[in-house]
Amino acid sequence: MAKTKPYIGAYMGVEKLKVRLKWKAIRPSLRKVCLFGIAFVVLNMLDAQLTGTAIALGSTELNPIVAGIGDSMLLKGLIAVSIVIVIVLCKWGKLLIPLSFGMSFVVLWNSFAVWTWS
Repeated sequence: MAKTKPYIGAYMGVEKLKVRLKWKAIRPSLRKVCLFGIAFVVLNMLDAQLTGTAIALGSTELNPIVAGIGDSMLLKGLIAVSIVIVIVLCKWGKLLIPLSFGMSFVVLWNSFAVWTWS
């Protein structure tokens, strides 16, 4: 007779296995979190540079919260790094994905504004 592999539920409870598989599906990999964290910081600094260029060409900052710091690359980079650190420490790594995509749309918008004003 051929030996059969034991059922995985025999070693650990089926419910524990389901919880482990569900948790692994939810938790993003560290490499992906680092990639989107770096992208978020770089996109924020690029946003500050493009905002400064657009303001120099005669445009205005549309976000009233960052109107005073809109063109400071250093300050905007430090704020972005602190946001990424808080997100990573709180294990909310998946939140960096929509934040990075949102910042890419902001950078595209600013690029379009600089292109039309120049």
